[in-house]
Amino acid sequence: MNMHNILENKIREHAGEIFGSEPQDGHRERFAGMLSETCNNKKRISIRQIISYAAIAAIFAGCVFFLYRTINQDFILDDPLPEVQNYYAMQLQDKIDAIEQLLERVDENDRMSLMADIENLQKEAELSMANSDENNTAFVVMTYSSKIEALQHINNILTDNLLTQKIN
Repeated sequence: MNMHNILENKIREHAGEIFGSEPQDGHRERFAGMLSETCNNKKRISIRQIISYAAIAAIFAGCVFFLYRTINQDFILDDPLPEVQNYYAMQLQDKIDAIEQLLERVDENDRMSLMADIENLQKEAELSMANSDENNTAFVVMTYSSKIEALQHINNILTDNLLTQKIN
């Protein structure tokens, strides 16, 4: 017989005593008294402990502030914004160069109109960067990405039209 069965049998034998009887007289009162003593014996914190906790908190806050300033200064010195801006400006110029090569095979009137639109698009991107109060990489990416996507769309249309003209 295993331990589980032994315990189960003992409980069954004494079930009437365990579950059927009321607690002894005064049990509830003794329990309530012990409970109230526990609640009344709250640990009191001395003034010295409060001052030491406040000093530790002040030292911790000072360390956090010092680290924040140090990290913030390092971030300002290593600002990736100009690099990101140069990267996207080069991407924009690469798309413009690719379109200019395709425009050599386009009618003169259409070529001039498309070039004017592309130059306006490039100036718009440069003006957005120059006149913006935002100095974050997300703004640079958002501004240039939309222009690059527009140029890619123009490139795709020109490529499709030139291929269609070759076939016909």
